[in-house]
Amino acid sequence: GGGYGTKIDPFAEFGPQYWGPRLPYGISHRDKHGVPGTRQIPGFKGSWEHNKQVMRSLTTELVKHGRIKTSRQRAKFLGSFVDRMIVLAKRGDDLSRREAGEWMMDQKLVDNLFKQAPERYSDKQSGFTLVTQTMRRQPDSAEQAYIELI
Repeated sequence: GGGYGTKIDPFAEFGPQYWGPRLPYGISHRDKHGVPGTRQIPGFKGSWEHNKQVMRSLTTELVKHGRIKTSRQRAKFLGSFVDRMIVLAKRGDDLSRREAGEWMMDQKLVDNLFKQAPERYSDKQSGFTLVTQTMRRQPDSAEQAYIELI
C-alpha cells in the first residue's frame, strides 16, 4: 500500500521470522513531489494551465526574437521547451509539425522554424539555448536572465 512518512519494518534488520517487540525506529521514504494527481513545472507557483501558457508564449517569443529577458527560473525551464521545438523542427515530419503548431502561437513562425532549424542546428542534438544571468530586477529584487538561441 501507499502512504507517506515513516514505516516500521521489523523484517529489515531481523528477517521475516522476527516475533519480538516492535522496533522503536522505522524506514523513512523520500517525500513525493507535489500532491498526487497534479502536474507542476518545478520552481513555479500557480496552476499547471497558467504555467503552460506562460511557457508557450515565452517559447514563441524566444523563437521569434532570438533573445529575451525574463526571470532566471523561467529562463532555466524555458530551455527544455525550446529544445523540444528545435528537435521537432529537425525531425521535420507532419506529426512533428502538428505538435510544434499546437505548442507555439504563430503558425508562420513554425513554418519558418521548420525551414531554418535543420541546417542551422545540423551538428547539435540538444543545448540550443544559452542562459546568461544579469542584474536583479529593481522593484522586487528577482533574479533576471537573458535566454538566447545559439
